[in-house]
Amino acid sequence: MFSSLKQLPLTVDLVPGECATSLGSRLARRNGVQRLITFCSDVGIDYFALANGDPQEVGRLAALAGVDSACLQMNTPQLIEPGWFRLGEERIKFTAFSRTSLRSCPACLTAGLHVDYSAHHGLWQLTSVRTCAVHGCYLVPLPPRQNGNDTFDIMRMLEEYVPVEPAPARADDLELERYLRQRVKTGAGDGWLGRLPYHVAAQTCEGFGLLLTRGADTKRDLVAPAEWAAAGTAGFRVLCKGPDAFRAKLKDIQMAQPIDATLYRTRFRVFFEWLRYRDDDPDFDSIRDIVRDFVFRNFPIAEGQVVLGQPCPEQYVHSFATARSTFGISSWQLGRRLAACGLAQRSNVSKRFILSDYAPADVVRGIVTEVDALLNATEAAERVGVDRIMMTKFTARGLIPRYYAEHNTTPLYHPRDLAAFLAKLSGLVVKDDPQDPLDIPEASRRLSVPMDRVTEVILENRIKLYANGAPQPHFRDFRLSLDALREAFSAEQEGAVTPTEAAKRLQVSVRTVRGLLDQGILEPRVVEERRTARTRRYVSSRSVEKFAGEYITVTTLAAQSGRLPGAEAILQSDRGIQPLALDSRCNTIYRRSDLIWVAEASFFV
Repeated sequence: MFSSLKQLPLTVDLVPGECATSLGSRLARRNGVQRLITFCSDVGIDYFALANGDPQEVGRLAALAGVDSACLQMNTPQLIEPGWFRLGEERIKFTAFSRTSLRSCPACLTAGLHVDYSAHHGLWQLTSVRTCAVHGCYLVPLPPRQNGNDTFDIMRMLEEYVPVEPAPARADDLELERYLRQRVKTGAGDGWLGRLPYHVAAQTCEGFGLLLTRGADTKRDLVAPAEWAAAGTAGFRVLCKGPDAFRAKLKDIQMAQPIDATLYRTRFRVFFEWLRYRDDDPDFDSIRDIVRDFVFRNFPIAEGQVVLGQPCPEQYVHSFATARSTFGISSWQLGRRLAACGLAQRSNVSKRFILSDYAPADVVRGIVTEVDALLNATEAAERVGVDRIMMTKFTARGLIPRYYAEHNTTPLYHPRDLAAFLAKLSGLVVKDDPQDPLDIPEASRRLSVPMDRVTEVILENRIKLYANGAPQPHFRDFRLSLDALREAFSAEQEGAVTPTEAAKRLQVSVRTVRGLLDQGILEPRVVEERRTARTRRYVSSRSVEKFAGEYITVTTLAAQSGRLPGAEAILQSDRGIQPLALDSRCNTIYRRSDLIWVAEASFFV
């Protein structure tokens, strides 16, 4: 194509990585011409097209210099469409380049300002490439010329250059730069970061890394090249693992400070403000979407509030203040329930509650619904069918829990807990009609035992009850046999029962009860029997009751699911649920919390 162009008698060797304007500048000086723009005019090359990497002009220059045109083109930024260049195998936006000034390697220039040592590499026009790959030192800016047409004339730029001592770069700080060089050489490659445009990947790694390494209040214009390199590597190490790692790191930054101390603009300021100024570049939409969605879901952003150009569709989490303004619930009411859920804790220096994390909106709505349904002690006693004093005794014995567990709070009760108490009693109702049944208050009077204690023994020993056909019986509707109650009290001694009685209550074998005692799961009691005066190991009644609430046998679980016990055990094993580590001849027992966890996990999946 350029066979009519003859190689000049005086030429220079092409330096690996050198761009076309650098070769032209050195070639001009070799032939006694002081300015590249003058040289191009003399040999018929369009200087401005050459500066934009026009293949035809690059080919003309290569022919004059006697070098490989393809190699020269590969290292020269080529304008392929308005605002976009091609360098190597990458399509790169102009915002990733610094084309108003040149940088060079001070180590490459230490041999003197000789034409053979002054080559400028095309990669050095990329702002995120800050070092010389040969010498491992940071590039330094060259003194600008008054005439802007000399910007790409490397020999002209070096006329006022004063040599400086090279500043070596730490190899550990150049991971991002090595990645970017490789993208130019071989293409973007696979992975989420590789699918992002070059300028988005480079600038996001540096912008986010600056937040990680220098903090939210860093001023971008005061960051040195070495600090930018370290920031880029820090950001790259996170973003190369994908968007989930990006979100996790954002969460780490959020949780590094107390909740409600600052909002997202303060915590992410240097990165967030940089991202805001990219609103006119749609290539950053994927980054904006991740950050915006994270802010919506992890900070108390009101519905309709605009973040990074889009309104929040709904409020996902709440602080105490936003919950109070939205639902009217007090911080006192909300804080106590969130503390019970593990989402808040009481301050060590005040009575205030401190959020461990912002409360999910659905959790707050659920608490508000529950609080609205609460009953005071008088109302709760009326619903159960006892007086207020007995309601207090039932609460003290743990038969009916208060909604707020703290002792210094007004006793309030949730209808759910009252219904659960009555349901336990109803679960003991049988259809048989015993002779001379007594209601619980009368049986308590006959035995001279407090009614709350009698009720506790009824539930612990699962004594049969009768309800005279009442569809929804209250406490005073239940009847029982006085002889059955006497037998239950005789079986219990000093708050403990025999292993046989414990096995009966738990519906397991005596061997299983002894295994549970050996492992400390059931609490042992050393008791001197009244009849034999011998010391024996009994089982604490409290621990039997607690065990039944926290554990379940495979037989009971199978009865609930309608499967055979063996099939139920295999199914739970496939789900990753392991039974208690007991002797192989003992009953198979599971923790209820493990089963609940698996059920909840399956629901969310």
